[in-house]
Amino acid sequence: MGERSCVLILAKPDRCSDCKVLVEEAEALRNLHELGAGQLAAVICALGRGRDDSCWPLLSELRAAAFRRTFVIVLSYTAARDARTRLDCFDAGARMVTASLRDAGVALRRAALVLRSPGPYRCPACALPSLSEDGLHLHMHFHHATDPNEGGVCPVCAARVGNLAMHLHNEHGPPEERELAAAPYAAFAWCVCQRPSDAKFLLVNEPAGISGGRPGYWLPAGRLDRGEGFVEACRREALEEAGVAVRVTGLLRLMVDGRGTIRAVLLAAPEDERDCEPKSVPDWESVGAVWADVSELDKLSDGDYRSPDPADLYPKVARGELRPQPLDTDAFRELEALMRRLTSGDAAASPELPGVLARLQAAYPRSVFRR
Repeated sequence: MGERSCVLILAKPDRCSDCKVLVEEAEALRNLHELGAGQLAAVICALGRGRDDSCWPLLSELRAAAFRRTFVIVLSYTAARDARTRLDCFDAGARMVTASLRDAGVALRRAALVLRSPGPYRCPACALPSLSEDGLHLHMHFHHATDPNEGGVCPVCAARVGNLAMHLHNEHGPPEERELAAAPYAAFAWCVCQRPSDAKFLLVNEPAGISGGRPGYWLPAGRLDRGEGFVEACRREALEEAGVAVRVTGLLRLMVDGRGTIRAVLLAAPEDERDCEPKSVPDWESVGAVWADVSELDKLSDGDYRSPDPADLYPKVARGELRPQPLDTDAFRELEALMRRLTSGDAAASPELPGVLARLQAAYPRSVFRR
């Protein structure tokens, strides 16, 4: 391998040719910053079934040899579209699972961008050296999205923190790529997205740092940003975490916990079924997503989820046991308007919340408010 870093491709001949062209066309890869003699910058491997083309021995060897600096991509239609196999690939050491050559190219260029941003910093997770602040910022949530949280001393500011990935993302690197400041009122939107053509549901691989140390499954969800209502937040989270533009079609549940925090569970569908391939390039938001038939959930255990809400909600929606309620009611419109005021910091809005919730309970069936 000489003195340069390299990309290893393991696939059938026709797929290898496609990948080779992809690597050769990625201008940045011809100028990879050196990891050291004999180091692999990236591996692209097909799933394979036989002894000569299976990715599993290679993944096992890379893991055993502690190739933590190597960005491993499993390029496989089967793996990318099967919820169980997808998670098995991550558990075996894959950093990314995709069926898309285009997305594999995006990932390779991103890996090269990290290495072509020289600076004084070393990755605290894999000890990759000579990174700029921006390069380290990108590297942590791209390359290490499948790794558990690590605490320690920040290589940039020397602060001792409990979660280095979160600290580096929010305190260093390009300001425009950091998390927005939390809205002054905490409320959350959950997106149950079902594709009408085949009734499959959207599952997101959560970053391992917030999912028990592995990229377990959940649904697109998150806290409302400043000035948002539930529907806006639902659409934003589906696009950020799953890469799918959705339209919100109904209200499934409205949950209020003992602290008064509201979580709205909304039903959604893709805006365009011809263009709803989930994302697969890992980033701060997720490690990708997959469309899954409800029967596939039987192959997953509680430990395969960040939280087993999809295993509860998706079968009930599929059976018609949990039916969506309309959003075009005065009660829901009033709630949305109040949420926008609350998340914008309007202190005068808080006393109105009990009345709004009471009118919602009068307008919707009890099933909406059942946990």
